[in-house]
Amino acid sequence: MSDEKLGLYKEIPGGLRKGRSTADDWRKAKDTLYYEWWRCLNVSNEYLECCAKGGKNHALADTYALFGDVNVSWEQWWGNIGKRIFSERHQYPKVRVIDQDEALSKLEVESKEFLILDIPLTLRRVTILEQINKLLDERHEGKNLDVRAQSTALVQLETTKLQHKTIPTLVDVAEILYRNPDIQLYQLAQRAKLAEIHLGRKVQEVNSPEQEKQRRQMAASRYKEQAQRLVYNAARLKFPSIE
Repeated sequence: MSDEKLGLYKEIPGGLRKGRSTADDWRKAKDTLYYEWWRCLNVSNEYLECCAKGGKNHALADTYALFGDVNVSWEQWWGNIGKRIFSERHQYPKVRVIDQDEALSKLEVESKEFLILDIPLTLRRVTILEQINKLLDERHEGKNLDVRAQSTALVQLETTKLQHKTIPTLVDVAEILYRNPDIQLYQLAQRAKLAEIHLGRKVQEVNSPEQEKQRRQMAASRYKEQAQRLVYNAARLKFPSIE
């Protein structure tokens, strides 16, 4: 696919609009999971070893074939690789009016993906919407719909139960561990700035200094384990995942 046809990104706000400027996408993408995946690969000793070998004769060669060498700036990596592997190959479908011939065609080949309705325009809008919603309730998966599964990008994000805001924190922990592999758990909790919400403290709870230290160590241990899993899976084309 040519660069001119790239530029549809599910994770970038407004990234699916046609005709939009893509010049600043590398900056906008820094607030997405695309960036967090790149960060993970930059703290994966396994993947960096693969990069040093040019992806040859290495267990992570398949990942390298897509992500390439991450030992460059984010802006450079996005311009050369990221924008290509994360771009949707096709626009997501939209609700639209279709003519009779097209309706018959869809009935034959796309009945599982489309719901064709006969809407009498002589009814009040509120009545029409009520009836449409009832039909959707009967046929649409609702909250169970896996939107990411509809992606046509070369590299796709995993559907995860991880809270979106937790993932950058886990990557922060992974970066600290990469730079300081022997760091103590209490120091990790301090350096990663694990907020009270991450540590599970009750508002009225008052701990002794020793209890506070133990609590932070337990939280840091949990985050350390999850961060290591996140990096391990990221290097194997599974992100975000701590399974």
